[in-house]
Amino acid sequence: MQKVITIAHQKGGVGKSTIALNLAVELGKKYPLSVIDLDYQKSISIFNENRKEVGLNPLNIISVESQKELMNIIDNADGIILIDSGGFDSDLNRIAILGADIIITPLSNNLIEIYGLEAFKKILIDLKRIRSDIKSNILLNNVNPQITKSIEELKEYIKSNSQFFNIFETILRRRVDFAKSFETGKSVVEIDRSSKASKEIDSLISEIELILQKY
Repeated sequence: MQKVITIAHQKGGVGKSTIALNLAVELGKKYPLSVIDLDYQKSISIFNENRKEVGLNPLNIISVESQKELMNIIDNADGIILIDSGGFDSDLNRIAILGADIIITPLSNNLIEIYGLEAFKKILIDLKRIRSDIKSNILLNNVNPQITKSIEELKEYIKSNSQFFNIFETILRRRVDFAKSFETGKSVVEIDRSSKASKEIDSLISEIELILQKY
């Protein structure tokens, strides 16, 4: 399997790195996988050091210094390349989006997040001039388990912008184990295989695999 998964949003603080590290660990148990860390905070790289310290298998993290280097890696991908893009707009992040077989954009259930998504949509509009079929898959993330009304409103917004967005059935809710992942160097599955967070990640991976089979 030669596929590129890019987790992208021009807005920071939406949970891209937490999603990326959990997907990287669990997908890496099933497929050859490398990670490209484009986030200026280098959260995945720090997580990987935490992982080494507790004696777990480290992620294969690739360092990228230029747009040309990133394009070469994407063009010659072996196995899965998972890209944690930065929470800002840049040429490097746009290449990561353009080269992806699947784009994942996290979105919380706060309705103000729609403004951030509108800004991301403008980036997709620009990129459609280069790749007309480009679409992002919205992942509802860090969702308050007790709130449902705003989720339906967000789904309606996404449906009304179906030329730019799809939406995952899986919802990642606000769970303690997601917060623990980074500091422990473990995925939520490794923290507690039977937890609700673990089941949500399993569900997300199943959806991702179904999408990737189409490419």
